[in-house]
Amino acid sequence: MSGKIKLFITLLIILLLGAGGFILVQHQQLKETEAPHTQSAEATKSPPPPHQRAKPSGTAIPLIPGEYDATLADLGTPPDWQMLDLWQDTITHDDFLRLLTQVYTVDDSWKRYITVHSDHAIIRTDTHKADAYYQLNFAPLFNDSSPDRSWKSVDDLPPANKNKPLADLRIAIDPGHIGGQFAKMEQRWFQIGDNPPIMEGELALTTAKLIKRQLIRLGAKAYLARGSNQPVNPNLPEFYRKIAEAKARSLGKNDEATIKRYQERFFYLTGEIRARARRINLAFRPDVVLCLHYNAESWADPSNPTLTTNNHYHVLVHGALTSSELAHDDERFEMLTKILQHNHDEEQQLGIAIAKSFKKATGLPAYQYEPNSRRARQIQGAEGLWARNLLANRIYECPVIFLEPYVMNNQEVYDRVQLGNYKGTKKINGVDRKSIQREYADAVVEGLKEYYLSRRIIYEPEAE
Repeated sequence: MSGKIKLFITLLIILLLGAGGFILVQHQQLKETEAPHTQSAEATKSPPPPHQRAKPSGTAIPLIPGEYDATLADLGTPPDWQMLDLWQDTITHDDFLRLLTQVYTVDDSWKRYITVHSDHAIIRTDTHKADAYYQLNFAPLFNDSSPDRSWKSVDDLPPANKNKPLADLRIAIDPGHIGGQFAKMEQRWFQIGDNPPIMEGELALTTAKLIKRQLIRLGAKAYLARGSNQPVNPNLPEFYRKIAEAKARSLGKNDEATIKRYQERFFYLTGEIRARARRINLAFRPDVVLCLHYNAESWADPSNPTLTTNNHYHVLVHGALTSSELAHDDERFEMLTKILQHNHDEEQQLGIAIAKSFKKATGLPAYQYEPNSRRARQIQGAEGLWARNLLANRIYECPVIFLEPYVMNNQEVYDRVQLGNYKGTKKINGVDRKSIQREYADAVVEGLKEYYLSRRIIYEPEAE
């Protein structure tokens, strides 16, 4: 190797070493420059508010696919308790306790999770953690202003005219179940002889479309949670295989029939309602949701349906959580959200109007739960109005009216369904009657009209 080449290599090595040293020095200076700035930013942060400092609020680990967490409702997720910060100091002690004990629970089991003091409540947030709590501060005085929420009560609405009493209202209509090819899986299908089968999902959808048209004519913006006999849930039963296996194991079962049953229920019931909730809460953001269902009486042999003389109606609002439901962190959180948003005041008055309308339109008796029921509470103001903790009532983020009129396997109802959705009236047992779908739709709409006409400021347009 020549002397010139050796000299070149030596100079190259010296340059590389020098560049490396320069980079290290600059990196160290950068770290020393940034560190005091970061520390200063932390030091200047405001301390958390007192209700957050009082006791730590536990944050549960998100549900792992295939893992069944018994501290959550089926397919539920751990709640973010800091969302309740929106409603600090907005509800009085007496109002909170009244709603908690007279509407939203059926016994004293709430005391395991909520301790009510004179000016605040301590709420257990994570059943996994004994020291995970949230402190909710009460307002010293009643305030009639609307709390932070996405929906408008009747008192929040501007004046309307008599022809458009539902103007400025956003109403979502949720036709219960799915129907079509899924009706048998849902167990909302029965057939007698060679007559067309009865499918609740299809009846509910026909009724929903009738209601939507009327609501739009009355000035409302109306939306259907589903517009066909197809699921909103994008996930088919196979998607829920692991979580179904996990739930079956948690109950000491591992047979294929049990696992398949849970897979299907997660698809058509729990997963379907949660998918509709995402659509309703995020896209529609309604002021009211109407959940449409038809009822049925059980029969001894599932393969041999029988007709009954029983027929009735009832209307449901949210409430009446049982001990096992309160033990779920997400259900407890959702109940408290409903309390703090003052959902019940609106639901009760709407429910009264619609229950009375059904009584008038159908002449049916009101359904009665068993005396001293541990799963429902009767709401004063109208026959047939009850509070129950149903998934749709709980997770749709506004007042929800859940309807259960007519017994589909009642002899007269069955005959009326066979006549289809006809216009006008036909003789039914000697009485002129609308089709059952139109009678249902008209009862709902008349109840809504009565409520908003009686509670809103209504003006008459000036004659030209």
